[in-house]
Amino acid sequence: MEDALLSPRQKFNGNILLFYAFDVGNAIDLNMIKEKGLVSTCVVPLSTYFKNYHIPLAFRMQDGNAKPGDASSSVSCISSKIHHFGVLSFCYRIPFDESFEDLKVQMIEIKKNFDAKAEIDAKSTFKTILSAINQPRFYSLKNSYFTIQAYPLKGKHSSEEFKATYGSKIASLLRLEVYNLSDYQRDEILASSIGYYGQDLIIVDSAASFIYDDEYFEPLEFFESANIQKLELQDFDRVLDQKLNYFYAQDSYKVPFSAYIPLISQRIELPVSRLAKLRVDISVITERLENSIKLAGDEYYSKLYSMLVEKMSIQEWRDSINRKLAIISDLYQVYQDRLDTIHGELLTVVIIILVALEAFLAICKH
Repeated sequence: MEDALLSPRQKFNGNILLFYAFDVGNAIDLNMIKEKGLVSTCVVPLSTYFKNYHIPLAFRMQDGNAKPGDASSSVSCISSKIHHFGVLSFCYRIPFDESFEDLKVQMIEIKKNFDAKAEIDAKSTFKTILSAINQPRFYSLKNSYFTIQAYPLKGKHSSEEFKATYGSKIASLLRLEVYNLSDYQRDEILASSIGYYGQDLIIVDSAASFIYDDEYFEPLEFFESANIQKLELQDFDRVLDQKLNYFYAQDSYKVPFSAYIPLISQRIELPVSRLAKLRVDISVITERLENSIKLAGDEYYSKLYSMLVEKMSIQEWRDSINRKLAIISDLYQVYQDRLDTIHGELLTVVIIILVALEAFLAICKH
């Protein structure tokens, strides 16, 4: 079996796992879905690496059509969830028994077919739970990620030996390229790898990952979470862009006179106030997404998640949102300071009038 490791046509057993996330609204009422029985819910074991609040609603998808273009009955949707912040997520598993060389030729078509299938499933779910969605839209944004999991070959070989033999094919597979990548690109992809035991190996790239391990379910939750987090960050970034562009487009926005009057001004909702509310909403959700994972004391999965954050550019999206939230905070502060100043001036005028009136009445009495 050790000789088989050196064979370029060596076949591997494993699974292709495709993750999809769709943003379909501002929020979803999970309690309404459960009370009305809109979907067939199921219980999913809670991960020890995720905090158990704001748990998504897991439900069963009907796999009547299995996989487009393939009669394999073993294809399945192993995870379908509804998230309270307006996201639907799916994970599909497709078994394979191929050499990496053959698999990378097939993977392009597989990805294309499941992109279409995921949209069909998401639209079907969207229509089913439409009444429970706040500001529904199908769909504003979609994200996908896939993982190739291969069962280890029998025999004594290290992960470095495995990468040396199959690294070029794996790198092409993760980038959905039929031909081998340049040495630089290959080495850059393979450098983002981690393992726990001698043969175990996980290679993380921007749009896909490779797992060489028998036990692969725990890392899948991190891939799913990172994919959803990136989707929401992209959506928030786009929303903030639209709001800020609208605000900047106003050549000279005049605050209504009623907004200057104390007490009454509290009832006036200014565009900048809506931006401030949006800032709070986004801050709350991003905080929940970032802090939903608890990895204190687990260096292996902490490192894996850090690699995902880096490769999927999640930190860059966070920074972009934080910069725009800071702009909104400055805009809101400027307008608030302006209103406070005018409120103070109005109060001063009122005091002067009252003093003058009191002096006038005193003079009239004398």
